[in-house]
Formats: sequence, C-alpha cells, structure tokens
Amino acid sequence: MQQKPNQLWRIFYFYGGFYLLLQVGYILFIHLMHSTYNVVSISFIMLPFIAFLLFQWSLWKKTEQNRRRKQKSTFAGIALIGSAPVLICMIMLGVNEGETHFTSEKWMQNDTGKRVYMVDDLLTDHKIDGKTKEEVVTLLGEPTVTEYFKNENNIVYHLGIERGLISIDSEWLVIDFDKEDKVKKYAVVTD
Repeated sequence: MQQKPNQLWRIFYFYGGFYLLLQVGYILFIHLMHSTYNVVSISFIMLPFIAFLLFQWSLWKKTEQNRRRKQKSTFAGIALIGSAPVLICMIMLGVNEGETHFTSEKWMQNDTGKRVYMVDDLLTDHKIDGKTKEEVVTLLGEPTVTEYFKNENNIVYHLGIERGLISIDSEWLVIDFDKEDKVKKYAVVTD
C-alpha cells in the first residue's frame, strides 16, 4: 500500500518538472512571437495547468487521511507554484494585446520598433482602401524617408525589425496610390 502513493509522487514530480519547462517555453514563445489573447494561446496555457491541478487532486485523494493534514501546506504551495507561470503568461498576453492595438498617436510616437506589432490591427480594423494620400498621412503621419521600395506613386513606413524567431530584416508598409491619389494597394514587405 505504501508503494503506490510514493510512485504517484514520483510521477507527479516528473510531470511537475515537465509542466514548468513547458510554461517557461510558453513564456519565451509569447515574448519572441509577441502573441496576444486568442483561443489557441489560452488553450495552450490552460490545458497543461488543468492537467497539473487534476493530477495534484488525484494525488491528494490517494494520500492517507492523516497525511493529508500534515501535507496540506505542501499541496497549497505546489498549486501556488504551478499557477505562477500561468499568471505570468496571461499578463504577458495582456501587455502584448495593448501594444498591438493601433492608434494614430501610438503609431506616430513609435517611429519604429513597435509599429510592426500594430500594423495588423491597422490593416484589419482601420481600412485604408480608397483613402486619399492626405488621409493616410493624417492617420499615419509623415512617411519614412527611404529609398527602399520607393517609387513616385507610393509612400513607405518603416515598421521595425521583422517578426519571428530569427529577425534579420526589417518590415515595411508600402502603400501604392492610383492617379487620383487614392490607395490602390498596400503590403507589408521585408527588405
């Protein structure tokens, strides 16, 4: 009888170590990829945590009654340690969510660097199709002075270092205009 709880504890410690490594991996991924709240990110964070809590609960149920009272603080400490990475991940996702929300003020303040995270929100929620060049400049500020991707009928905005694990190039927003100075097409490109 004594062998079964000890074996369960060993398995729990193994899973606990794996769980903490997994959560550290999530923290690094969120930091590097600048992830935000979505169903996938929440699921990846919460499912291992729920399994961790269920494993701990089953271990609690298998522990003898008199040992439960002695180990109550141990179980509470383990649950607290297990919830810390989840809390860190959620805070990081929230911070990233705030940084990816486009406003003209934030765009113009962050000449480069943070624009790369706002550009998707800009292109999704603030449609620029059909806007005049003057409207685009009012929304985004003066374009970047550069020869990259520049021609007579476009404007270019430097966004920052490209997103991804290995960031070598820069990302740029290139907006092309037609003869009436209205947005014809736009694209995010790398150099």
